[in-house]
Amino acid sequence: MEPFWERAYLDDEVETFGKPSQEVIDVSIQLNENSKILDLGCGDGRHAIYLARLGHLVDAIDISTAGIDKINRVKKKLNLKNLNASVGDATKFEFNCTYDLIISHGLFHFIERNNWSNIIERMKEGTQKGGYNIIVVFTDEVEIPEDLKPYVKGIFHEGEIKKIYFDWSIEMYRSYQFEDEHDNNIRHCHAVNKIVAKNV
Repeated sequence: MEPFWERAYLDDEVETFGKPSQEVIDVSIQLNENSKILDLGCGDGRHAIYLARLGHLVDAIDISTAGIDKINRVKKKLNLKNLNASVGDATKFEFNCTYDLIISHGLFHFIERNNWSNIIERMKEGTQKGGYNIIVVFTDEVEIPEDLKPYVKGIFHEGEIKKIYFDWSIEMYRSYQFEDEHDNNIRHCHAVNKIVAKNV
């Protein structure tokens, strides 16, 4: 069975996961011009495209070919030469430079726990002093929706992500539940932890 987002990625008019999240907008205001940004698990680019349009230098990585193809179509349309979008597995991503901001928005619960733990440590090491990490994950406070169970492999415990960033400045942390409905009338209820942390 193919996940619902793969079909949505084929339509350039569909915002699969909505507009850029407020925490990404808020952090973008704090960044210097031409900041170096990594969007790890970028989907179809709601954050990567927004940040590139602000003039930042954005690397966008996702395992979905359809998602990356969609970003590159939009990139061409908007002439975003500062956006580099490529198909890649986050578990194998090599941090060959340091970034001012690294985003992982809704990725890690799809990765085995031992793998995402390693990636987060590499994210921290790959962030400049004064730089930010933004991470959003599903937690085990509610049952995983049936259609997502085949894909969710590394669910977080409530508050776990905050403990991982104990040695950084926690700029924002939220724990909440929400319901959403996607274009194919699939409804989900999620428990979420969201963190913005600064490398001080």
